[in-house]
This record gives sequence, structure tokens and C-alpha cells, in this order.
Amino acid sequence: MTAIRYELARLRTVRATWGAAFGVLAIGAATTWVEARDLGTVPVEAGDAALVLTAGAVGSATPLAVLVVVFAAVLSCTREQRAAALPTLLLTLPRRSRVLAAKVAVSAVLGAFIGALGLFVNGVVAASVFGPEFRTLVWDQAPAPRVLLGYVVYLALAAVLGVAVGVLARGAAIAAGLLAAGPVLIEPMLGRVAGIALPERFQEWQAYLPFNAADRMLATGGGGLTAREAALVFGGWTAAALLLAAVVFARRDAR
Repeated sequence: MTAIRYELARLRTVRATWGAAFGVLAIGAATTWVEARDLGTVPVEAGDAALVLTAGAVGSATPLAVLVVVFAAVLSCTREQRAAALPTLLLTLPRRSRVLAAKVAVSAVLGAFIGALGLFVNGVVAASVFGPEFRTLVWDQAPAPRVLLGYVVYLALAAVLGVAVGVLARGAAIAAGLLAAGPVLIEPMLGRVAGIALPERFQEWQAYLPFNAADRMLATGGGGLTAREAALVFGGWTAAALLLAAVVFARRDAR
């Protein structure tokens, strides 16, 4: 059995996978409906259209879908990373680098797929409120296509980050909770502490925190990182976590 086939088979049996997919679709559809009803009329600006389709995530708000994905990705590692289960995994697939690479590849593709499917469902919900002309506005006018692509990339990287943390923490629920709390609690708290303790010229570092940077991938204006810079920063954080996970996993005792 190849590592990819194993990972696909494993994820089909993990509740977190199906929970994440359902959560992204259900929360996204409900939030899109609320955003669409709140606007009331077909958005004139493409940025407004992207705001509706990404369930209100454009700007500084981290998408709820990302919180669901990172939480589920960490928990998906719970069963096989336990000390009792790891030897069985390594007997089936002895090359640890391939095991981790398969996890990363499958999780990234799955995260991107869930993101794209969520956008489609959100589009159907928005079209039911605004009418079919909404679809033309969204796909044809900048910056909507770039924002929607950024949303899919965001979820793919979030899934990989979740897997890295899951491997590091053996899928511990507390690690999943802390990672999901990062954009809504931990990073804002760090920002407030920095605002009090540091001179103003040193406070720009907040923009380079993982989710603060990633949120700029969906921005349609304002100052700060560009979408490309934001993707590079969030990708860098993800790569760093993945590298650390690879080192820990390679040295983890399987006895």
C-alpha cells in the first residue's frame, strides 16, 4: 500500500475529516446567507461580492472555515500518533519521510478541495438571494478572482499547518484548540501587549504573525502586506512548522 493510498483510506475513517467538510460547508452557507441578506441588493463592487462568497472573510477577519480546518487537521493525527499505534503505522509504511509527505500532500489537496467546494456552495446560496447576475459579477471583476483563489490557498495551507501541529502534539485536543484560538484570541492579545510594551516603530511585526498575515491574502484594499507577501509569510510559518514536525517525527520513538 502506498503512503498516499494509506492516507486517503485513513482520512475516510476519521470523524474529523467529515466534520471539517460539513463544518466548512454549513458555516459558510449560513454566513453567506446572512451577509447576502445584510447587503440586500446585488453588490456593486467586486470586493463586496468576494466578501459574500468567502462568508465575510475579506479584510481583517479570519474565515471561520480556516478555524474548522486547522482544528480538524490537528485532531486527524490523534489516533496514529499515539505511542500504541505508531509502531503499527511504521510496520506498514516504514519510511517516515514518505508518511509525512503523504499527509501533507493529501491534506493540502483536501483543504483546497473543501475550500473550492465551499465557495461553490456559497455561490449557490448568494445567487438564490441576489439572482443569477451575481455570478457574472463575481467571476469577471477584479479583485474577486484573486480573493477567491487566495481563500482556497488559505485553506490548503491551514490544513498543512494543522497536520504539522498535529504531528508535533500527537493530535492533542488542547493543541487543536490553541491553534484554532490563534487568530481570534492569541494574536490579538499579543498585539495588545505589544501596543502597550513596545515603541510604535516596533509594532509592525504584528503583521507578520501567521494568521494576521494570512488574512491579508483576502484583503481588497488598505495598507499592509500585499496578497503575495501575505501568502509568502503564511507559507513560511507553515513550512517552519512542517520542518520541525519532520524532525520530531523522524526521531520519535516507536517502541
